Amino acid sequence: MTGTLQVVTLTPNPAIDHTVTLERLVPGAVHRARSEQFEAGGKGIGVAAVLAALGVRVAAGGWLGAENPQRFERSFAQAGIVDAMWRVPGRTRTNIKLADAERGETTDINLPGIAFDASLLAGAEAGLLQTLRPRVGPGTWLTVAGSLPPGVTPADLARLADTLRAQGARLMLDTGGTTLRALLEVLRPAPDFVKPNRAELEDLVGHPLPSPGAVADAAAQLQQRGVALVVVSLGGDGAVIASQGRRWFAATPPVPVATTVGAGDALVAGTLAALIRGRAPLDAAVFGMACAAARIQRIAPGLPPLAEIDALAAQIRPHAL
Repeated sequence: MTGTLQVVTLTPNPAIDHTVTLERLVPGAVHRARSEQFEAGGKGIGVAAVLAALGVRVAAGGWLGAENPQRFERSFAQAGIVDAMWRVPGRTRTNIKLADAERGETTDINLPGIAFDASLLAGAEAGLLQTLRPRVGPGTWLTVAGSLPPGVTPADLARLADTLRAQGARLMLDTGGTTLRALLEVLRPAPDFVKPNRAELEDLVGHPLPSPGAVADAAAQLQQRGVALVVVSLGGDGAVIASQGRRWFAATPPVPVATTVGAGDALVAGTLAALIRGRAPLDAAVFGMACAAARIQRIAPGLPPLAEIDALAAQIRPHAL
């Protein structure tokens, strides 16, 4: 696929996600796994997969280890995602996810990723921009998501984002508290859309946020910095949404939980897909929440038919804070 796309995701530190499903996770015990699966992972790649399933034209960008790109290449081809990853020397990391079937919880063990020195980073940045620039134009959403590999700083990431925003891209951030704080300090103008979870927002503001009201107050601080849309995921409790000077809390519809893997990616992707199709920010975030509620009901990746997602969205009733 050539030409500009609706969304380009940027995943600086992708991973092969190795999910092992256990009957119950007991620390220190020997376990017999019920099943295992391998996926091309990383927040931006997960977002791209859900966007593609929703019919959005999307590319996945970032850095892949040249020694083991095959799983990602197959995944992109199968999902209809444009491969805009730049290959660098080394192997892409593997992250281990232990899914507790009884509790519906997942324990993550994340490895650090490929280490970049100054020389490798310079070539990797130039190569990535070479593949991303032709795919970004006015109105393209650039989604920067996930952790940074060793040797890559928030300033490096901001430089990449600013180069692509100069071509008209709108910026969405889904990064951890420390990286998010650094990016918000240097990015001008502010990002268009930010989606921290509660813990990441607490890290950003420096104190606990025990209630939706406290979360909403912290989200308002991001709006005062110029962020147009803030969606704070609260896990099974729901989300706080802040946009256009207003704030809402929306509870998650009651659904059986098979895994929490991919819920945040589905929330981001669903929200972006709805924004692209012209829905108002609050409605877009509700659709994103419905995508997340659909995703957590199944171990295998993917979404149910759109009618089922819309039915979940109809159960989500935001109330103003």
